[in-house]
Parts: sequence; structure tokens; C-alpha cells
Amino acid sequence: MSDLERYRYHVADDPEVRGTPLGRERVRGMSPPDGEEGRQEFNSAEAAARFYLAEKLAREEAPGLRHAVREDRPERVPDLALLEAPRRQAGMGTTLVRFEQTQQEIPVFGTEALVEIDEDQRLVSMDCRLGEVSGVGSVPELSGTDALERVRQATGSTVSAEDLPPATLAYVEQGDGWHLAWHLREVPAQLPAMRREPGDRGHGLGRSPREDFPLTGYLVDACTGEILRSYGMTPTVMVPTRLEGEDEVSVHHRFHGSQQNGSFLLDDRWRQIATYDLAFADLAQAAALPASAIGSSQADFGTDHRAGVSAHVNAERVARFYRDQLYRNGIDDAEMDLTSAVNCIYSVDGPGPEWVNAVWWKGRMWYGQVSVDARLVSLARHLDVIAHELTHGVIETSSNLVYQDQSGALNESLADTMGIIIANWYQAPDRDDVLTWTWELGVGLGSNGLPLRDMSDPSRTGDPSHMSQYLHTTTDNGGVHSNSNIHNKAMHHLLTSVDAAGAPVLTVEEWALLVYLAFVRLLRLSGFADMRQALRDVTKTYLAGNTAARTGALAAVDDAYQSVGIA
Repeated sequence: MSDLERYRYHVADDPEVRGTPLGRERVRGMSPPDGEEGRQEFNSAEAAARFYLAEKLAREEAPGLRHAVREDRPERVPDLALLEAPRRQAGMGTTLVRFEQTQQEIPVFGTEALVEIDEDQRLVSMDCRLGEVSGVGSVPELSGTDALERVRQATGSTVSAEDLPPATLAYVEQGDGWHLAWHLREVPAQLPAMRREPGDRGHGLGRSPREDFPLTGYLVDACTGEILRSYGMTPTVMVPTRLEGEDEVSVHHRFHGSQQNGSFLLDDRWRQIATYDLAFADLAQAAALPASAIGSSQADFGTDHRAGVSAHVNAERVARFYRDQLYRNGIDDAEMDLTSAVNCIYSVDGPGPEWVNAVWWKGRMWYGQVSVDARLVSLARHLDVIAHELTHGVIETSSNLVYQDQSGALNESLADTMGIIIANWYQAPDRDDVLTWTWELGVGLGSNGLPLRDMSDPSRTGDPSHMSQYLHTTTDNGGVHSNSNIHNKAMHHLLTSVDAAGAPVLTVEEWALLVYLAFVRLLRLSGFADMRQALRDVTKTYLAGNTAARTGALAAVDDAYQSVGIA
């Protein structure tokens, strides 16, 4: 997107303010009146963010940045629309406000402005990707239905407009300039060149509905009907009751559920976690989940529901880590229910009862099973795979990284990273000592008994570990599962980094928090280098009061990325 301009700012990099967040007066180069050093008088976080954007962007020479500010009333920043409610980052004490650029109320695809303010509504940082739309009108010559017909012809799909979100207009920049386009979302069809070929590992497990019915976004020229681009899209309080039972690996757990109508259910209303049994039905054809969660006549489930206990316990572990260590309020940071279904099959991949997969799809977790020693064992036993899949849900409801090419590979890598961190947090001999960790994701689930991924040595699974080996392909959404391993290797370097004395640069909790805080602030088209910069930004803020620790952590970030050729 050559016509989009990038603007970044962080108070730690501003030599004039020496790391002190900027308030209303200081951002204009003035000293605040006596006694007014504290909270700024804005009526909302959005108002504060718009003010700082107007002040900063109005001074830039790049037309794409100045274009977002209306000169007659720059405080309005009229061409930036709020994308979501401001989100407080409890681990940082700051708030993120995210905007999308528009022109004549039409969104500009790929543009965003992210503003970070502190508790006193002072400016901490900005990250903007904006453009000056020119040479194109705002009136389409083709209808949204016409655009969908072009996609149907190109993909061989029969999907109807009634099955999709309404088509909307968007401006999109190509090499030959700006275009007015129809934006079609969640189309369950890919262009032939983008389709997964037989034998491709893709997700790394068996076939799943997310891969056989990949949701794709399309931008179709609203005048000519040309498909300009496509991209992958990823997939009342009740007092809880103490329950117990054995999981798939014969570990006895105590956990929470509820008691209703004489039955004990895997339905934790406090934590909004519920687990259902699909009873080997085809998940793609199931009209709805069963009427109630998995139940037992006794509070001790014993060995009768191993798959359900595994899914329930591991979902709670992931949710607890995000809540307690990363301060996130549910998968979507808005108290989203965490629903799982075990004993699923997917008939396209075989008649069952085996289905070797676990997938986040339609806002839920779906688990298949594999035969082990003449017993069906649910993939819900793999905590790392569950954490990986649920992290896709976290990304989907925060930065929403476009599932294509490098942003898609980054999406996969961050899911891998959090899967490894969370699994070792609960299962490593010593969670605080990374030397005791396993860096294999999905142990035994890959080909020939290998893991799906090995963050310490991607070459074991035939994947690249350096940018010089980056795979350029149209399959697997641009090689997202292979190229993710380059960033995985950088994450391994980061999490195992030590100082000159051989001591860890930061604790596991701190690295996990910084990685999380970095990826929720990314823009949708961010790549590996953007993640590096985001990590640097949150590190500067998090360690602002400790110069030595900040210097060491920033050096560790740079070393980790440089080691794999990410500049």
C-alpha cells in the first residue's frame, strides 16, 4: 500500500519531553498553568485521542497524514471513525483508542490510527497508517450484488447475498492508484490460486471446516468489477458448584460447574465457561448445541466424561491466564462466553468417530478425537493447542490481523507463542525456568510422530527459521503456517534471553505481558517488523521507571528479531 503514510510517536523517543507523557498544553509546546499538571479536562478517552491526533498530524508534511485533519476545525479530526470502544490496558495503566480513516464516510481499507493515553489522559504513544485518497469518486457503477456475482464466477461458489454480511463501500489503494470498491466479508470461497492443495499441512492437523470453508474477504472494483484483492478472515450470575473428575490423561481435577434440576453440569456461570457433548455428530451440520452442558448425577464425574473434563479444565486454564496474568476480560475482553464442544466429527474429513483436529470456529472450540490403545482420546487433552486456538479468538477481537501473507503468519506465530507460554505455565517442571520448558506445539500430532511446530528448531518440521528462507506462495493464505516459524524462532530467542551474567532479562510473566500488550495494539496489516516495534513501544512504557531494565529488555527485543533477519 504505497500511498499510505506511516506515523509513529512514543514519549520515550521524544528528546524534548524526556519520557513524560504529554498533556493538552505541552503537546502544543506550552507550559501548563500552575497547578494543572494532573488530569486533562477531556470528556472522554476518544476526545483526548482525537485532540492529540489533530495536534500531531497537523504538523506533518506527508499529505496522507495531514489529509486526516480538517484545517478549519482540526480538533474534530473528522475523517477518523472510532473502530471500537476504548480499551484499558490494566497491565500498563493506559488506554488504547483505535480509529479507522474514512472519506465521505466511506472507510479506507488498511488504514488505522491507534492512540495510547495514560490515566491522566496524557499522550503516551501513537501508531498511524493513513492515506490521501485522490482521483476516485464516491458513486459506484456496479451494485454490491454485481460484485458478489464476480466473486461467484471467479471462485465457482453459489453463496447468496442473504448468507453474508451486507456489502459495504471502501476505498482501496493498488499500484495504479485509488479505487472505490465493494467490500465483501466472510465469503466461504477462495480464488483457485489461494486454495489449499492435497498434501499441504496448513493447520497441521486433519481437515476442519475452517479450512474447507475458509472465510475470505474480497475488495471488488465498484466500477469495473475487477477483484482487487482477497484476504483470509479468521476464524445471570449463579453460585458455582465444586465438581471433580478425571481428564484424558487420568489426572484428577477439581473444577467449577453448576447444579440444575438434580444434575451437575460442566457449566461454570461465574466464569462463563460451558462444555457440551456433540455425541459424534457432524459439527458442520449441527443446527445447535445440545440443550444443556455435559451432566452427571454425581458431583464427581469419575472417568465417565474424560473428554468433557479435559476441555472444561483446559479452557478455564487459558481463560484464567488471560484474566490473571494479562488482565483480559474474556476472549473478546468483553466477558464473552467460552463454549466448547467435545466428541465432534467432520464428515468431509471422514465418517468418524475419529477426527484429528481441534479448532476455534464460529466463536467456539470444537474438539475431535483419536484412537489411542483402543480408546478414543479427545484432542482437548492438548493444552497448548487449546491456548493456540483461543488466542486466535483474542487476536480476532483485538488487532484482527488479516489472515494473509505476513500479517497472517504473524497471527499464527502469536497463537503459537501464547500456546507455548500458557501450556508451560501450568505444565513445566518449573514455570519460572525456561530451561525446563518444552518448545514443541502439539507433541506427536505432526507427521511421523513429530510435533506440529518446534519454536526452538523450526527446521525439524521443515519450516523456515530466518527471513532469508521466507516462503513466497499463494497457497495456505500466503504460507501463513510455514512463515510463522520465522517469528516463532524470534519469540524463542526473546523468551530465553539472558543478560551478561546469564540471568533472565525479564521474568516469564513480564515477557508474556509485553507480547500480549504488543499484539493487541497492532494494525490489521502489521507484519513481523511491526510486532518488533510494538514490543519496543510497550517495553518503553512498562519499564519507564527503570532505565537499566528498559535498556536490557529493548536490547533483547532487537537481538531476538535481528537473529532471524527481521530489521
